[in-house]
Amino acid sequence: MKKLYTFVLLFTLTFSIWAQTYEEMVTRAMDYVDLKDYAAAEQAMIAALRKEPANPNNIMLMVNLGTIQRNLGQFEDALVSYNVAIEKYPEKTFLRHSRAALYCDMGRFEDAMKDYNTIVLTDTEDIEALYRRGLLYLANKNLLAAEEDFDNILEKAPENMQGKMGLALLMKRRGEFKEAEDIYSDLIYKYRNNADLYFNRAECYLQLDKLARTNEDINKAIELGYNDPLIFLLRGQLRLAQYDKRLAKEDFLKAQEMGVDEATIADLLKLCK
Repeated sequence: MKKLYTFVLLFTLTFSIWAQTYEEMVTRAMDYVDLKDYAAAEQAMIAALRKEPANPNNIMLMVNLGTIQRNLGQFEDALVSYNVAIEKYPEKTFLRHSRAALYCDMGRFEDAMKDYNTIVLTDTEDIEALYRRGLLYLANKNLLAAEEDFDNILEKAPENMQGKMGLALLMKRRGEFKEAEDIYSDLIYKYRNNADLYFNRAECYLQLDKLARTNEDINKAIELGYNDPLIFLLRGQLRLAQYDKRLAKEDFLKAQEMGVDEATIADLLKLCK
């Protein structure tokens, strides 16, 4: 009975979509996106593409479809959608931004780097591309290239948040925690409700052995909605520094529940004995 109900539901949805005009299908797809019903949005968008395959608006539909498929975790399908759009309009940098972000999701960082390089060559003022490329350089331990990109951002826009955050990340990588702390403090003064900033400053405070301030920033980050497992890894390390092994263990296990690999957690749990 359940299978029959599912079949009838899908048939009804398919029939209702095909009974609509192209514009109605696109509108319905966007409504589904607003509701975060990405599976239904994908079906409506595919139906629109099939109904009018020669419609000049289909390139934008392909981009939106790629983003929907990315949200569904259908990375290979999303890549096909983005590729179709880029083949038609290779000069549109926003298309390469979308594909580069997808490549990062797929772990294809060299391909992402190629897209960001192309964007920067096309538009030297593209701060987002400079920032993202700088982060990739950091991940590849190419600190000089990362610094050049972040400095380039700040030359163009001295108060740019991304440029300053990139520079602070670079300083942390170099072990310059006091300098990084100063940058985060300056940013927090301007962006008081940014959870990422409190988390990053908490990392600096812990390295500088400012335990009370570390705890304050961790609590503030959580209060503002920071829910990455890294926050529990950090709090666990803080609690180890405070000689509270029981609570440290709880935090490490919480991080493991949220997806941190068991090998990392196993090493940390040894410190809780």
